[in-house]
Amino acid sequence: MSRHKWVLPISLEIILILILIPPILIAPTRTPYYTALNQPIAGPQSEIGVSQRLTWWNLLLAGLAIGISTGIGMASALLGKKPNLGASLRFKLVLILGVLSLAVYVLTFLLPYPLHRYYNFKGISFGVVADRDPAVALSLAAATVALFLLYYIAYRLCRGRNDRRLWMAVVVGAVLLALVTALVCLITSLDIYDYIARGRITGVHRDNPYVQTPNQYPGDPFMEYASWKDKTAAYGPVWEVLSGFISRLAGDQLWPNVIIHKALALVSYFACVVIIAAILQHIAPKRALAGTLLFAWNPLILLEGVANGHNDLLMMALILGALWALSKTEGATDKSPSRDRIRRLSYGALGVVLLWLAVLIKFVPALLLPLFLLYLLAKERTWGDRVTMGLFMLALIGLLTFQYYRIFWQWPEVSYTFTRRGEMFRTSVPSVILIQLKHYMEAPSLLNDIAKFFASFQDPATPRPIGPLEVAHAIAGWPFLAAFGLAYLVVLMRTAYGLLRTSRQGQPSIPQNFLGKVCRRIVGQREAGDKSGWQIVADASLTTFMLYLLLANFWFWPWYLIWPIALLSLSSDKRLLIPLALAGCAGELSHVGWNFVWYWWGVSWDTLYQLEEIVVICMYVPALLWYAVASPRAALPDPRVAQKTIGSSETR
Repeated sequence: MSRHKWVLPISLEIILILILIPPILIAPTRTPYYTALNQPIAGPQSEIGVSQRLTWWNLLLAGLAIGISTGIGMASALLGKKPNLGASLRFKLVLILGVLSLAVYVLTFLLPYPLHRYYNFKGISFGVVADRDPAVALSLAAATVALFLLYYIAYRLCRGRNDRRLWMAVVVGAVLLALVTALVCLITSLDIYDYIARGRITGVHRDNPYVQTPNQYPGDPFMEYASWKDKTAAYGPVWEVLSGFISRLAGDQLWPNVIIHKALALVSYFACVVIIAAILQHIAPKRALAGTLLFAWNPLILLEGVANGHNDLLMMALILGALWALSKTEGATDKSPSRDRIRRLSYGALGVVLLWLAVLIKFVPALLLPLFLLYLLAKERTWGDRVTMGLFMLALIGLLTFQYYRIFWQWPEVSYTFTRRGEMFRTSVPSVILIQLKHYMEAPSLLNDIAKFFASFQDPATPRPIGPLEVAHAIAGWPFLAAFGLAYLVVLMRTAYGLLRTSRQGQPSIPQNFLGKVCRRIVGQREAGDKSGWQIVADASLTTFMLYLLLANFWFWPWYLIWPIALLSLSSDKRLLIPLALAGCAGELSHVGWNFVWYWWGVSWDTLYQLEEIVVICMYVPALLWYAVASPRAALPDPRVAQKTIGSSETR
């Protein structure tokens, strides 16, 4: 038995408590906690503005950081394969990069935009604070580029290394960077105020956030800070329950509400870092240091996840915890087959429950459930065992879903979280197509003719007849959904084939004719055998998220890249590193566009559409071009020495 045999039963007990207790305590009732507030929820507002001297220091520091990181990168590329770039020099270089990164975060983000100074401003952003100053915009853009350069060079220096001093630099750096960014104001996203508003609907007013909206509570001053005042809840019931607890715990002051949500994001960030390090130390020690830094020092993770307090970090902490649980099922560690099966069943259940908790925060991780089930079923010896395993996991999912949804259930209101997503287009390729189609909505046009044709089949009493906008949505979205469906099916086929090869079933036979060649191409016959079953699932999860963001997600924001970045840290194939870094850097630079450039052009629908097209081109085109041109030439692991079992050594 493992020395840490207490970990599993305690984990299962915690999960059982999470399933049973919170929904009971937070359930809506007719006896709300809310009473009219007789005092302000926040102190007086401070003066806004950014010092010109600080702006010029920011520019100087950003330029210095870009120069130093470029120089270190070129030197390490030239000397990286030579013995004179020793461990001591690597440690010093990583330390320099970390100190420069910390200085940039402090001077560019913390000092000009401290949380305690601007937390009580409605609609705050760094454009508002800086009064759209071009010098501030330039310093923010330069600092963003510098941070991504420093981050990438630090990753290159840590790649393939596992010594203690580098670990100390990476971990201490992660702690300091996270603490600094946690104290930065919400300058690029105000989602925390929406979390607080709907948390008060659940936890303070004891109403249903899937039915009531913030603008239905005019006497509650917290609702004035929400951006989506006329919309019901956009997240799953686990998040609404958690937000309700936070609002009830924080009380009727804005500062503790903001701080607790920030603390939750910070704890989720640290949990992600610890889980990534634990998984990689277990399955691939030589990838552990670089993989941990890949997530922990990523500027997008720190600025969008920690500084803005997005719940995507909590979702990814649960997904990473689920993958950790799956990694504990890899390989037989007990002499008794029955005991080994109990271990797989227990850790598998823990993994599925954690994954489904993530689904009940944001629904996208549901796409990973078939991958998890394929992995668990492939471990079983007989079909009877597979049926038992599958039914047990589905029962857990059903119990979890019922327990959290029953307190909010009101049909069809709970379905609006899903149905309205098909009408939301922003900063994606389908949204750019929709922008072009909007030019043809005025009659007479082909869109109007198509709308009239389909409307002729509708019941005249239909409350929302088909119009040109609905036709434009279908033209812009449906082809991408169809492409995603086909691509996702291929991912499932490749995963199933790879798991069969790594399981006790042996390699499935594929005929040598033309159809067989096509099948081998689809399932990736050569690549599948070079990975462990767990690594196949982790890589397939990353691919699934990437395909979803590229094809099926019409409403895109930069913090959605938190999902693939977290999974990339576990992947054995880092060909997506530079494309994701390019997309992340462009996404962070887009905030400068929305907060400064748009106002310089003049705020209007036309300029909004133009800027959105530019942002989409900058986020997608460089990343896709790099992946298409550079990644096929990237060196893949040698199949003769590639990892085939958990815990085996890997090539650098």
